[in-house]
Amino acid sequence: VDVFVTVYTEPADILYRTIVCCQAMEYPGEKNVYILDDGHREDIKEVAKKLNCKYIARPDHKFAKAGNINYALSQTKGEIIAIFDCDHIPVRTFLSETVPFFKDPDVAIVQTPHHFYNPDSFQRNLRLEKELAHEQDLFFRVIQPGRDRYNASFFAGSSGLFRRKALVEIGGIQTLTVTEDLHTSMVLHSRGYKSVYINKILSAGLSPESFEGYLKQRKRWTRGGIQVFILDNPLWKRGLSFWQRIQYFASIFYFFHGIPRLIYLAGPISYLLFGYAPLKASLFDIVTHFGPYYIISLIAFHMASQRLRNPFWSDVYETAMCFAVISTIITTFLHPSNSHFHVTPKGLQKLMSRFQFVLIIPHLILFLLLFSGIIWGSYALFTDNISLRDAFRVSIFWGIYNAVLLISAISTAFERREIRKVPRLMRMIPGKLLFNNKVLPFVTSDISEGGISFNLLKPVPLPPVVKVYLHGDMDRIFLPGMIMRNDMISKEESNVGIQFMKLTEKDRQALIRMMFSSPFSWYSPPAPSAGTYLSFISLILSPFRLFLPEKISRRLYPRIETNLLCEIRRDGMIKKGIIEDISYTGARARVQGTLPMNNDVIVKIFNSREYITTECRIAWKKQLKNDTLVGIHFLEYNPHVMDLLE
Repeated sequence: VDVFVTVYTEPADILYRTIVCCQAMEYPGEKNVYILDDGHREDIKEVAKKLNCKYIARPDHKFAKAGNINYALSQTKGEIIAIFDCDHIPVRTFLSETVPFFKDPDVAIVQTPHHFYNPDSFQRNLRLEKELAHEQDLFFRVIQPGRDRYNASFFAGSSGLFRRKALVEIGGIQTLTVTEDLHTSMVLHSRGYKSVYINKILSAGLSPESFEGYLKQRKRWTRGGIQVFILDNPLWKRGLSFWQRIQYFASIFYFFHGIPRLIYLAGPISYLLFGYAPLKASLFDIVTHFGPYYIISLIAFHMASQRLRNPFWSDVYETAMCFAVISTIITTFLHPSNSHFHVTPKGLQKLMSRFQFVLIIPHLILFLLLFSGIIWGSYALFTDNISLRDAFRVSIFWGIYNAVLLISAISTAFERREIRKVPRLMRMIPGKLLFNNKVLPFVTSDISEGGISFNLLKPVPLPPVVKVYLHGDMDRIFLPGMIMRNDMISKEESNVGIQFMKLTEKDRQALIRMMFSSPFSWYSPPAPSAGTYLSFISLILSPFRLFLPEKISRRLYPRIETNLLCEIRRDGMIKKGIIEDISYTGARARVQGTLPMNNDVIVKIFNSREYITTECRIAWKKQLKNDTLVGIHFLEYNPHVMDLLE
C-alpha cells in the first residue's frame, strides 16, 4: 500500500498530525507513506524528514491535486493507493478495515465517510453545535450508503483507496474537471469496476473554518459538477448502468439548485412590490393542494435523513450559497474548460470576530426588498383598497419565511472569534496527577496537544505545577503541567485545566495518537439534529445567539467552603470574622458589624492546631444587615494555606 498525503498551502502542523497517524496505521504488508508537496516548501520537507516518510514534489503544478497524484503514481509502485488530504487523519485500523475489500479483483474504489472534528460555519457562527448536525453528515452517512446499493458510491477526494491497475487503465486521476474525485469514479464505473462504501468513520478532518472558506469550497464543487454535466454527462456515457446514470446525474444536477432557490426567495417580491402574481390560485386551493404535499415531503425527508438534516436547514444552506453558486454556474457555462483549482483554506489559527459583509451583499439587498414588500403588503392588507386579500396573505407569509432564511444566512457571515490554536477533542483518557507526595486519579474530558481538562467530583486545591501521567490505549506519557484553571462548576464539582509545560517530539506524537489514532476515536455516530419543530425554532432564534455572551471559566484555584476563624488587622485595629471559602489566591470572610479598613491588611487565619499570617488586599466589601462580607486577595503565594483545611 502507498499512502499519499496531498498538501499545497496548508500549515505544516496540520500535515504533521496526519503523517503521525498515517505512520501509526497497522498493516501486515509493506506500507509506504508519501507527502505529495505541491507547494515546494522547506517546512514540509522538514516534516517528512522528522517523521521518516517519503517526500515527492513535481516540477510543475498542472491540473492541481489530480496532477499531483498522477505524478506520484509515476514515482511509486504500490498495488493499492490510499489518498488523504493533509487534514484528514486516519485511525490506526484504517488499512486493515479497508484493504481486504480489494480481494475482489473488480473492486477499484473503497471509500469511507468524511467526519469533521471541528464545527462547520453554521454550527460555529450561529452557536448551534449541539442542536445541528454537521452540514455534510447527510451525504456521507445517508446518501453515499444509498448510492453504494447501486454500485454508484464515489471517491470523495480523501479517506479513500484505489487499485493502481484500474487507475492506470483509465490514465490516472481524471483532469478534465476540477471535481476529479467524482469524475474518476464515474469513469471507473463505466469500465465495469466496482466501488465499496464502508459506512464507518475511520478518519477525521477539518471542515472549512470560515464562511468564506465554505463558499469557496461549494463554488469549486459547483464548477466541477457543471463541467461533468457539459463535458462528460453521465446520462449518455457508455458503460454505466441505468441506476448509475441516475445516481451520478442526481449528484451533478444538485449543483443547479441556486437558480430555483433564488426564484423561490424573490417570488413574494413580484406581487408585494410590483403587483405581478407568480401563482394564480385562491388560498383554499393553495392549502388543499400544496399543504398535503408539503406535509408528506416533511415526513419523507424526516424518515430518509435519519435526523441528520431537516428541510428548514436545507433551505438555509441553499439560501446561504445560492448567489455564489449561480455566479459559478454562469462562468462555467461560458468557460467550461477552466481548470483553475481553488484550494479550501484550512488551519486558520485565529479567527477574529468580524462581519464578512462583501460575501452577503446580494442577501442584504434581497432582504431589504422582501422587508419593504412585507411592510407594504401588511399596510395594504389592512386598507379597503385591495380586493385580492388572499394573494397578499400568502405573499406576506411566504416573504416572512424567506426573510427568516435570509437572516440566518446573513448571520452566518458574522465570524465567531476563535482563540484556540490547536484542536481540542472530547476524549476519556485515564490519568493521574502527582503533587506534594499525593496521587490524584482522573479521566480527561478533553485533550489537545497543549493540555487537558477534567472534572473532579470533590474540589481539590492543586499547586501551580504538577506531574501528569496519561495512559492511552497505545501510548503512555509522563510530563509536567501547569494549572491554568481550577474552577467550581457546581457546589460539588470543579473543572481543572492543565497546560503541558515541556513537550518533546516523542510526547507530541504520543498525544496526537491518543487524540486521533485509536480505532474508538469516532466510535459514536454523528449526533442528530433537533426535531423538525425544535429545529425551526432554532432557525428563528439563531441570529439572536450572536448577542449572547460566551461563558469563560477564569478561576485558577477552586474556592472551597470552610468555617475557619480569622482576624483582619490594620494600624492596630483588629476585626474578627469567619472565613466562608478559601483558595490559594484569596478568601471570602464574614465580619460582624462594619469593616472600616481598606486596601492592604494583615490577615491571620487559624484552626484549632495552627495558623498562618499573610499580607492581603481588600478586593471588595458588601454590607449586610448586621455583618460585612469581604473579598480578600492574598498578596503572596502561600502553599500551606490549604493545610488549614486538613
